[in-house]
Amino acid sequence: MAYKILFQKGKRISFTKLWPCDLEAAVAHAKAQLPVQRALNGATAVRVLCERTGEVVFTYAEEPETAES
Repeated sequence: MAYKILFQKGKRISFTKLWPCDLEAAVAHAKAQLPVQRALNGATAVRVLCERTGEVVFTYAEEPETAES
């Protein structure tokens, strides 16, 4: 089964990648590439969708950094 990995900056999609492997590998790739996509495109979140059904099967968003007092 194929998956589509969507990197987002806010509500805008900044980069997509088709991942023709299993879900576990797609999720691992998405999490590993989020810092790279943040540096390249300002991405702050990633979603993995089933290519066939369009169902969101994984979502991850970085927590915004807060200033400590």
